[in-house]
Amino acid sequence: MGSTDNFAFLLPAIMLIFGCTFLVVRRQGLRDAGYWAAAYFLGVAAFSMPLLSDLVSDSILSPIADALFVSAFYFYSGALLFRFGRPGFVRGRLVFCGLSVAATSYAALVAGNLPAELVINDLSCSVLLAFAVALSIRHARHLADRLLLVIAGLIVLDTVGRNIMLVFVMPSYGGTAEGFLSSNYDFMMQATASILSLLFGLSALGAVALDLIARYRGAADHDPLTGLLNRRGFDRVVADWATGAKAATGAVIICDIDDFKRVNDRFGHACGDLVIRGLAEQLSARLPKGAFAARFGGEEFVAFLPEVEIAQAAAIANAIRLDFAAADRSAFGADQAITASFGVAEHRQGDRSLHEQIGRADIALYAAKEAGRNRVMLEGEPPRDLPGIRIASAV
Repeated sequence: MGSTDNFAFLLPAIMLIFGCTFLVVRRQGLRDAGYWAAAYFLGVAAFSMPLLSDLVSDSILSPIADALFVSAFYFYSGALLFRFGRPGFVRGRLVFCGLSVAATSYAALVAGNLPAELVINDLSCSVLLAFAVALSIRHARHLADRLLLVIAGLIVLDTVGRNIMLVFVMPSYGGTAEGFLSSNYDFMMQATASILSLLFGLSALGAVALDLIARYRGAADHDPLTGLLNRRGFDRVVADWATGAKAATGAVIICDIDDFKRVNDRFGHACGDLVIRGLAEQLSARLPKGAFAARFGGEEFVAFLPEVEIAQAAAIANAIRLDFAAADRSAFGADQAITASFGVAEHRQGDRSLHEQIGRADIALYAAKEAGRNRVMLEGEPPRDLPGIRIASAV
């Protein structure tokens, strides 16, 4: 990977900016940003080797730069593999890098063959990046991921093309590096490399930024105590699900822990938090695939079960009720049964939004409370407590 005075500062400057940016992003907890930062800083170090030419012989600096370049591409490939959840093949990639460094060092220090050194180093970097792209290409999650892989592929093609030029065009300039490096061919290749390096960094940064946004959005949409959706997240998921003709058809379950203030007053808020988590766990375990639940506030939960009829939803609610009431809470200080009440409603033709259905389920929930708690009540006028849905005696 040679450089000339035309681009002596452009590529290192680009890499330094991206390295610092990724280092800042890494502090937000995104591990793949650390791989990107390491790769760009190693690239800066490699391009900075000519600055030491007054202190160290070029014959020594050249293989050091080669080692830094291949190390940078080790981290580039690692960043892609980590991002797309692919195996890291750390040992294999390290062995490959070691062989590359050994080969370029031999070409530079023993054979004195600059073209061979450049070709070996460039192709080694290309292999590392191409390997990661090949393993990751089927696992792109969104447009930013696909763009990142496309640009990585273009870098591989550009590097291979540059070496073809080096092998077949350089002899036209007397076979000397000086003649070739001052030619228009070399200028165009380095311009292309600079543009691709900029695009690669921007696409990687964009993909990582999307991950960071998704993380903060997830935190904003979820209840920290239970891990379920909060009210905002619930509304967003419902809006994403119920689009166009695909209305929010299905059943709604609302549940509320009975006498929860008494639980907090008697056993403490730590116990109350564990009780809330317990009901959230029951909801997560019992709800069918495609359903989603939210903690609407305090001890109240709402679940939406798409395409589920009210009878099936009532059976699910009753199973959750029984499991919740039967849970042994003596380990955290509760020496009595703690129960919950449930209201269930289904979609009606005239519903303008899911919140009308939630309102009817809420009425059924209050009817369950007034009827003695620890039961499942279905919507209706008045709400009805169906035989077989509730076990009359308290658990």
